[in-house]
Amino acid sequence: MIILTYHNVDAAPAGVGQPWLYVSPEAFAEQMRLLDKLGFRGVSVTEGLRLLHSGQADRSVIITFDDGYVDNLIHAAPALARHGFSATCYVVSGSVGSYNAWDADALGAKKPLMDRAQLGAWLDHGMEIGSHSRSHCRLDLLPPAAAREEISVSRDQLRSITGREIEHFCYPYGGFNETTATLAREAGYKSAVTTMPGRARSANDLHTLPRIAPRGDESNWIFALQSVVPGGWFLNHSMGRVRRRLASLAS
Repeated sequence: MIILTYHNVDAAPAGVGQPWLYVSPEAFAEQMRLLDKLGFRGVSVTEGLRLLHSGQADRSVIITFDDGYVDNLIHAAPALARHGFSATCYVVSGSVGSYNAWDADALGAKKPLMDRAQLGAWLDHGMEIGSHSRSHCRLDLLPPAAAREEISVSRDQLRSITGREIEHFCYPYGGFNETTATLAREAGYKSAVTTMPGRARSANDLHTLPRIAPRGDESNWIFALQSVVPGGWFLNHSMGRVRRRLASLAS
């Protein structure tokens, strides 16, 4: 089963760092339309894992968002709801209603994050919220006690903010190791996702799940290849390596 991960659903500002983290509202809407047209459903992590372990995940794709940007609510939620899809947004609990302080300087962009009311609106759209730690730091570089606090406190804060159970976790920057996976499990999270590419399978450790990130600078046929074709991610990844190698030889 594919777990897709997005960050911003908005136009990338001119000169911004890592513009591939942005998928335009038009491209996102077309990607959701394409999934629907091909007979796939976009689902939250909770529903997706249930389908995965019941052997009924063949026509479903888990959709996730990292950080909790306002544009997810403005642009992504309506596109998802249009097709009856759901999704999970991993929120940085200590930055609710603020901005991406962890990488704003490096990217050259302050990006607004959903506040309490907006998180409530996200939930009202039928979506789900997970934790992305308290402050978006590299957990695998912290002492275990500090990593435990980041993981567990964020769950308590988001539970208080939303009035919902927070059952899923996302490692900031994809930074995890055996210790952080154990801490996420001990904190009561039912799953945790990484940035390792690949398809999730029922045999996977639920606290080190892989995901695939659609890039804002790639075409929708590549999106379809990555998302719905068996083995498509590997094929596209291999093709990408070949394209980059040819480009380096030609330069």
